[in-house]
Amino acid sequence: MEFNSTPAQELRAYLCKKGHVVKNWKLRLFVLKPGSNFMEYFVDESKESIHQSKGKVPLYGCKVGEYTHNSSNNPREYCFIVEGSSGKSWIVSASSKVQQMQWINAIKEAATQAEETDDVKYAKHKFIEKQLANDVKARSKVPILKLLLLGTGESGKSTIVKQMKILHHHGFTKEEEEFYKHLIFRNLLDGVALMVHVIKENKIFLPDDTMSAINNFKSWYHIYLERRPPTIRTKYTTATTSSLAYSPTPTPTPPLSPNHSPPHKAATLTAGIDITRLSITDTSSSSTSSSLNSNGAATTDNALLSTSPMSMSMSTTGASGTTTTTTTKAPHTRSNSDNGANTIFNVQDFGIPPIITNYISIIWSDPIVQTEVMQKAQRYHINESTQYYLNEVKRIGKTTYLPTNMDILKSRATTNGVVETDFKVADVIFRIVDVAGQRGERKKWINFFDDVTAIIFVAAINEYDQTLVEDNCTNRLQESLNLFDQVCNDKTFPNTSIILFMNKIDLFREKLKRVSIKTCFSEYQDDQSYEKSSNYIKNSFLTKKRGQNTSKHIYYHFTCATDTKSFEAVFNSVQDIIISKTLELYC
Repeated sequence: MEFNSTPAQELRAYLCKKGHVVKNWKLRLFVLKPGSNFMEYFVDESKESIHQSKGKVPLYGCKVGEYTHNSSNNPREYCFIVEGSSGKSWIVSASSKVQQMQWINAIKEAATQAEETDDVKYAKHKFIEKQLANDVKARSKVPILKLLLLGTGESGKSTIVKQMKILHHHGFTKEEEEFYKHLIFRNLLDGVALMVHVIKENKIFLPDDTMSAINNFKSWYHIYLERRPPTIRTKYTTATTSSLAYSPTPTPTPPLSPNHSPPHKAATLTAGIDITRLSITDTSSSSTSSSLNSNGAATTDNALLSTSPMSMSMSTTGASGTTTTTTTKAPHTRSNSDNGANTIFNVQDFGIPPIITNYISIIWSDPIVQTEVMQKAQRYHINESTQYYLNEVKRIGKTTYLPTNMDILKSRATTNGVVETDFKVADVIFRIVDVAGQRGERKKWINFFDDVTAIIFVAAINEYDQTLVEDNCTNRLQESLNLFDQVCNDKTFPNTSIILFMNKIDLFREKLKRVSIKTCFSEYQDDQSYEKSSNYIKNSFLTKKRGQNTSKHIYYHFTCATDTKSFEAVFNSVQDIIISKTLELYC
């Protein structure tokens, strides 16, 4: 299955569009250009020639599907509807079933490639503001308490939103579970690829069996990465990830050096690997084979489509320089049956192939990989969830795999822009606004919101020995302290209470056994006990508040956002404080 990076050609036709204000139909010239973030429509060609469009349909995050227009006085066939991420929709009528499906498929493909422009962000902001205005009118019935979720990137803010969905939204929808399943696949495979690069760059010696599995994985990952679509699409939705109730953007392939130099596609991971040695062989017939040429293109004999058992053979060079041929027999399954040379790289539709799961298991079973490699990988910004997923790789690799709540809580994706989620607790609605924490996102969004009831600031205290992905120089915990200083003393929130979540205490406890917090706080003189170390970090945050404003309170908690039971206890303790402080506004 091939993935096109952009629509093959420009699509244009006169289609009827239903008006947004006056509900009549107008004939318009619709134009969909390859690589465009919008689908434009014009009155006619003369207006197109002077670039005077009648309107634009933003493609980023849109949904498109068939639409039934059953108006008694003007029924229409072959309609489709495009729903934008800002809440606006367009109803269009084609002239035939073929034309209807042509446009639906073209818009679906374009939506996966579209980027979120400033116009789209502004439209989403106005839509949110409109929702907030409507909520104000209903305050007499149901109080809405807005909580602004702030903190640096990867501090665990989005994990808190996931926990609230588990506790107060009855978990995740089928659409969300499907999305997270594919995100977990990417987190796992990218994590293994990064470890493989760490092994190579640091020249870590490993046994031949482990090196054979590593080289086989590298050969497969190179082609998989080239063919992997840029966005995650599920059978429940045809839109990009932003159409979900909680919609992060998948984290890109992690940086491949501690200096944060960008990878050159997958070439860095596969230097010196002859991918022509990767082959799938039908063991029932010596004349049946499927191989990959130097461009990664599949060449498959017809006999490969048989239902006989299959095996994958790879010739690799081990650490000692000897050549090893590994043949692993696999059952005839989703990953090696029809058109196996293509499906084995199509994780999006067929999951992780069993033979790749086996290679990952071999790599992870090596004690040196679990210790030395994982420790060095921290300098390369490896996701904290990688070790968890590696321990669960056999379960994740099953054809029947469905993610558990813990799997989803551990998944990692970069939040772009703002994600709003409402939770009704007792007779109060909590509106949690998750603001992206990367440096480039902060100033862009923080001033968009007024009437904030409280701020939840999340700090990952285990990051005291790590540097930012953004510059690879600044200490992450020091960056969090500086940001907390700005938030505490920002005039935008003069009387807003702040709830400080010092997060990831489970990882903090483990790291204290190996690394001193003096890495971050050179003046620290006490021992490395959890109690004294955590107390010192807590005081470092609390002393950031300046001035004599007694109406601004700081409430703090040590948290583990992936622990549902403990997080529920923490949130229950803070919600009473928030409610008692704000309910008087609605009386």
